[in-house]
Amino acid sequence: MTFPKRILLIDHEPHLTAVVGSALQATGRYLIRQENHSRRALHSALHFQPDLILLDAVPEHLEVDEIAQQIHADSSLQDIPVVCLTSLASNGQIGSVGFFGGYTFVANPFPLEDMVNCIAEMLSDQGKIRL
Repeated sequence: MTFPKRILLIDHEPHLTAVVGSALQATGRYLIRQENHSRRALHSALHFQPDLILLDAVPEHLEVDEIAQQIHADSSLQDIPVVCLTSLASNGQIGSVGFFGGYTFVANPFPLEDMVNCIAEMLSDQGKIRL
């Protein structure tokens, strides 16, 4: 029996977490929890124990490093990969850059299928996912 991977979406925009969460949940491979308040991010991560965290990284809310550091400071969360959603890179770009502390990032706006496949790859799921 295979259990779905847990993904915590942290973004101040409920619309974005709803769209991304629905796309990921539609694959049948993931259990999603949405958090729209960065102050509750650590509590949500501790309670949900995700396999991966998608974290909003917009210019007005550059507390990404602070949130990621709080999460990784906890021994039960320190190995959880963090993927930053950002408007600070080219549209649809997926990669890793020092500006985000070495975290993988996905530039917003992004094709949902590309983002879902990036997450599948990070979580070592088998095969590409078609939406």
